[in-house]
Amino acid sequence: MKLDEIDKRILRALQRDGRMANNDLAREIGLSPSPCLR
Repeated sequence: MKLDEIDKRILRALQRDGRMANNDLAREIGLSPSPCLR
């Protein structure tokens, strides 16, 4: 499986705080909330 840069950014954010809400994650990554759910 290959990870793109957005996937890597999501993983890094969740490694820092695995209990982060999806909306907070989306805001930190710079995406809308729905793509972060994938």
